[in-house]
Amino acid sequence: MTDYIEEQYIELEYDDIFNDWYELEGVRKIKELSRQLRTFFNYKTEVIRYRFRSNSISIENETTTKFLTQKQKVESLSHEFITLLKKVKKHGQTLEEEIRSLYYENDKSHIYKLSTLTEKLSILIHIFSEESIYDHPRFLKFIVVLVKNICLVKKCLHAQFSEFYGELEINYNNLEGELESLLEKTPSVKNKKPIKQLEGRLTS
Repeated sequence: MTDYIEEQYIELEYDDIFNDWYELEGVRKIKELSRQLRTFFNYKTEVIRYRFRSNSISIENETTTKFLTQKQKVESLSHEFITLLKKVKKHGQTLEEEIRSLYYENDKSHIYKLSTLTEKLSILIHIFSEESIYDHPRFLKFIVVLVKNICLVKKCLHAQFSEFYGELEINYNNLEGELESLLEKTPSVKNKKPIKQLEGRLTS
């Protein structure tokens, strides 16, 4: 009888632990999705600020050590991200199909690497979104293209939130088009080769 009571108590204890964990995990996911939305609206605001900037403001002339350090981190991780995507992508299939196939093939190594890289990039990109970078339009465009591709990866990695990330990917794609249109109207802003090449790799 005592053993039976103890077993019931243990089962209830495990249930409580599981429920607590589930609640914490749910809160964490909600916070993550909320952060993703804030990031998008922050960059949307930066594009608007660039659109209505004063012509007297010198674009991309002022940089800080903090900005350059963060920028280098993003670009370094971006190269890793692109290299990994190229390893994943095979001839004859879309990138989205290949990422989804990682689960069918139980390729835990690539899934883990993609998850880790996208998370690191997402955090850095969010930090940048809290800064004023509209006066660095080329880098702003690079970030938008990068996040669009991160959304595609997250859409495949997180099936339960695929619709959310799919919509976010579309929003970033529209934002990219809006920014591209603005940059074309600004002759003084030209794409430097490294960033242009990186954008090409991301969108290919």
